[in-house]
Amino acid sequence: MNSLFLSNIDIQDDWRPFLSEEIRALLKKIEKNISRDNYTPPGDKALRFFEFSLSSAKIIILGQDPYPQPGVATGRAFEVGNLTSWDQKFKNISLKNILRALYKAYSGEIVKYNDLKDKLNNGFHILPPSRLFKHWEKEGVLLLNTSYTCKTGIPESHRKYWDDFTFLLLEYINNHSPNVTWFLWGNNAREATEHIQLNNSIFLLHPMMCYELPGRKRDFLYGEQNCFEPFIGEIDWTGFGVE
Repeated sequence: MNSLFLSNIDIQDDWRPFLSEEIRALLKKIEKNISRDNYTPPGDKALRFFEFSLSSAKIIILGQDPYPQPGVATGRAFEVGNLTSWDQKFKNISLKNILRALYKAYSGEIVKYNDLKDKLNNGFHILPPSRLFKHWEKEGVLLLNTSYTCKTGIPESHRKYWDDFTFLLLEYINNHSPNVTWFLWGNNAREATEHIQLNNSIFLLHPMMCYELPGRKRDFLYGEQNCFEPFIGEIDWTGFGVE
């Protein structure tokens, strides 16, 4: 019997070798461990990445764990599920800084998020939040966390339950798709891949914490490298083919 995590998911064929009896048993164990908690996202959304065809992967974005606020996490890393327009107010700092870094990649300029909102309506077009991350998947960008659930309101609360699964998952991905580029966003992502020989990776500090301070060479926004910029010719990050 399948775990709740695998229900209502159209699992792509290139994941099936990974989903051995051992992995399915591990998922059942995780499900049992977290069943006493109110957690996010819903169990049948937590592993929606199995619907992504791994053979199409060009870039893997690896973050931390789901947004802990109720009704926000979708199973796609960094996607805000209750957001349909950039004109809406929202508190998810990571997503705001991702947009700021995208703007920097195309313009070379860093602007405050409130100033960026004006630009989104005046020439710098980005697909709305309800469509952007689905578009990235079609472009070959796989959005993963290192933990796939957490107690509502408590970040990293389920990390210990997911560690073994994540270890095996990331190893499988690297063996199956050795030529992808990994965007490692934050220390959790870096630690989760320490055991793997990645051919191509970019490590940046987590987008939740961006500061213009001396010594922060790997700052997501203010650091020496913008992870989006080198791939503009390969990935349509905005959904509008911005030149």
